[in-house]
Amino acid sequence: MKRWLIILLATFAGSAKAAEIIQVTWPTRHASPPLRLEPKVMAWMPAFRLAQGSVPEATTVNLALAQPALLGLTMEQAQQLQPLVAEQYRQMAAAAVYQKAPSLLSYCFSEETPAHGLANVHVPDGWTAESPVMVFLHGYGGSFLWYQHYLARHFPKHLIICPAWGISPAKISPAYLSECLKAVQARLEFRMKPPWLVGLSAGGFGVLRIASLMPDAFAGVICMAAYPVTRPSANPAHYFMAGGEEAFVRSGHFSKVTIGSQTHLLKGAGHFFMLTHEQETVSQLKSWLGN
Repeated sequence: MKRWLIILLATFAGSAKAAEIIQVTWPTRHASPPLRLEPKVMAWMPAFRLAQGSVPEATTVNLALAQPALLGLTMEQAQQLQPLVAEQYRQMAAAAVYQKAPSLLSYCFSEETPAHGLANVHVPDGWTAESPVMVFLHGYGGSFLWYQHYLARHFPKHLIICPAWGISPAKISPAYLSECLKAVQARLEFRMKPPWLVGLSAGGFGVLRIASLMPDAFAGVICMAAYPVTRPSANPAHYFMAGGEEAFVRSGHFSKVTIGSQTHLLKGAGHFFMLTHEQETVSQLKSWLGN
């Protein structure tokens, strides 16, 4: 009886709330260590960090794309990304809920190992204890706001948790992610449904690592623009999406290491298919997520 009363109260309370972005923090010993890049790239860090604290994230990212090594890109990749990312920030600027959303980039590019964890959470309009939950691990370069806005546009009923972990969550600590989920639940004051774990690029490698260490924590795993190092387990269910022009796809490696898993290849797409093939990407995500 008590359990049903808690669910009923959480459902009623959630129905009165409008969509919002909240930032959740928690004490941790498992944050990402600070950057260690080549000297010529580190020389740009003071200016980049200054920009993070004084101009909008869209401007900071545009400046970083002019020095693509900051984000682990080639000049050709940066030139391809610049208009695509600019369009994402343009759409985000038109969304009232994201106009004052706090950036996570300063945390991702911290000079020291943080003593606290940090995540942005998209809380949907009318959320309840039964709302679907997604945890998204960002790609190399940091947790950009446009990632979350992209997902919120297409999955407006989802509670979307975007933890920040340095510039690459490929080796994110399972303890850090577990702390994050507990902190979000404490902040919202209700127990969430088991979340889907979704990762892009470096985050794709991260979700595979986390799922192998926390197999009972997630409803399913979606790995985008990455591939398993070892054969993924059946629990939880694993899904893979990649551009058909990726080197690891063209070599045949992708098909070998994902045998037994559900996969989707985007014909003619490269590493940035989330942006270049948005409609197909979202359509496939919705088929896996069930909405």
